[in-house]
Amino acid sequence: MSMLVIDLYDSGILVSDGDRVLADSTSCALIEPGQPIQTGHRAAQQACFRPQDICTQFWSRLPDRSATRHEVPHAEIALHHLQSVWERLDRPDHAAILVVSGMLDRQDLGLVLGICEKLSIPVRGIVSRAALALPGPAPVRTLAWLDVLQTHAILSELQQDHKGVSALAPVTLIPQGLPALNHILAKRITRLFIARTRFDPMQKPDDERQFLEKLPRWLATLEQEESVVCRLQGTGQALRIRLDRHEVLDMNRPVFEAIALRLAGLFQDRDAVAVVCAPSCRQVFGLEGFLKGLPGCAVLGTEPLQLARQALRYREQITARHAAVHYTTSLEWDRDTSPLTLDIHPGTLAELNNRPTHLLIGDQAWPLDREVCLSARNGTHGLDLDPACGEGGLCRIASSGWLIEVRALHGHAVRLNGNPLTAPRSVQPGDALDIEGHPDALRFIRVCEHETPDV
Repeated sequence: MSMLVIDLYDSGILVSDGDRVLADSTSCALIEPGQPIQTGHRAAQQACFRPQDICTQFWSRLPDRSATRHEVPHAEIALHHLQSVWERLDRPDHAAILVVSGMLDRQDLGLVLGICEKLSIPVRGIVSRAALALPGPAPVRTLAWLDVLQTHAILSELQQDHKGVSALAPVTLIPQGLPALNHILAKRITRLFIARTRFDPMQKPDDERQFLEKLPRWLATLEQEESVVCRLQGTGQALRIRLDRHEVLDMNRPVFEAIALRLAGLFQDRDAVAVVCAPSCRQVFGLEGFLKGLPGCAVLGTEPLQLARQALRYREQITARHAAVHYTTSLEWDRDTSPLTLDIHPGTLAELNNRPTHLLIGDQAWPLDREVCLSARNGTHGLDLDPACGEGGLCRIASSGWLIEVRALHGHAVRLNGNPLTAPRSVQPGDALDIEGHPDALRFIRVCEHETPDV
């Protein structure tokens, strides 16, 4: 009997033999009274038209019932979903290893096994996705698995030694999942369309479907190009805007900074952290690139088939040797496993709590959310911050990775904490700038704003 891997990745199901994807279906269901439950892409196509009949969170909340107009138990929806996927396979005599997120508890796993039993799917073992994250030992003390689920993003710390690796219980990183994060971005791009064309692509269902179908292609283009022309067909006219990569990254930045600060809180005493990103992270535009720029971080991406290959590679440790199926969260390395090499960004995560947000000039705090120039105000001893540097430009203040860096311009006498600024220097809250010819000291400060990214 051949062995397949069923990856219940929360927002979908992926079935693989380790070499190729045999089936992949999104977690979306259309619930209609008196009609068979539709799942996968066909159901997702109806989401714009019939939101009250759509359910998407059944794998993450198996004991609950749908919030659709016609209530159905989530476990029943999950059964229909897995059945539609399993029936696509060309042979019925497969056994399976289940790969699951660490958020499923004992009751959830029991429901999953019950669904598989009802569908006559022989399950030989269950393994945590986080336990499969590392293809080999990594040269850092701290490792973590980052996965973006339907309702939130989770982080599972990994413990490793020369023998193997273990996945600890996950914690919630941010209370937004993949649909919410992508909806935030869609809303912000919608605002650009409204501002530049006066056309709201989310106002009517047909327009919304057109917009949401094209948005992934635009974002995929921005992964390779600096800009993309976004075209939509409105009522009797063609509409378009140019979308720049930096615009989209700025849209996602509040959410990414919330993730970064949470990482800093969890690992503030660690010198270096390796974050292994689940395939779902690539569905959040710019997330992996942002994480690579965090001080003290290294980032490893994960291909969908990689988890399946790992599960089959360690099948003897995962599959049950007795009648009962067990849940695996620890694996021992194979003898031929090679150590990983990591590219760790300079610095430490603790620096994230010491990044200035404003420059205090007199009694006014100027935000440092973009590259700015400190310039002398014409005819006075006053100073201003401005993106453009004129003849009065004294020094440039800009982000360098996660840090704020200052450099003097045109040979002006600038001091940082009393020392001549002869080369670019990173600054922290409390650092003071002195400008020759200007009597007041300028101070870098951090303003803490307690706000949650909009959904």
